[in-house]
Amino acid sequence: MGLRNRTLLTDERCFFITTTCYQHIPLLCTSSCFHLLFDSFQFYNEKYSAKLIAYVFMPNHIHFVIFFDGENRLIDYMRDFKKYTARVLREHLQDERPDLLRFIVHESNGQHHKIWNDRYDDVYLYSRQVCETKIAYIHSNPVRGGLVTEPIHYPYSSAAFYEGLRPHSALLHYRELF
Repeated sequence: MGLRNRTLLTDERCFFITTTCYQHIPLLCTSSCFHLLFDSFQFYNEKYSAKLIAYVFMPNHIHFVIFFDGENRLIDYMRDFKKYTARVLREHLQDERPDLLRFIVHESNGQHHKIWNDRYDDVYLYSRQVCETKIAYIHSNPVRGGLVTEPIHYPYSSAAFYEGLRPHSALLHYRELF
């Protein structure tokens, strides 16, 4: 995974992240996939002293806002998160959706299947306004994707949390940061 100037943001702590499934294939196709992702967030948030601020899990990509309590370990976090989730998602697809495996065959450096594109995008969130803009973008993603008519109706998103409709102990409200 190339760094693409990531070393320039080592002192920053709040980021909007996007990572996409291999060739934009909708591999995140079951509720079990989304639960595996969320469980992984909880594990890596604890490991890297990070807090999840907002998220949405779409069929072929994920967006989230993450805040590091201490040292910014974004590169390590994303490496470990993507490596682990690639393995468990591939195993899940093998059991639940073996028809999709042929689309993710990728023989390279001992790798046989590919779940995620190599790179991810990160945007440093330097103000409350920028954070609010990115969270609104995250929450409107399922509406733009034609999955729901209102952001709060999409179950794999933090939109309902931000509308006060669903408590979520694993999320930190952005107002606690800015």
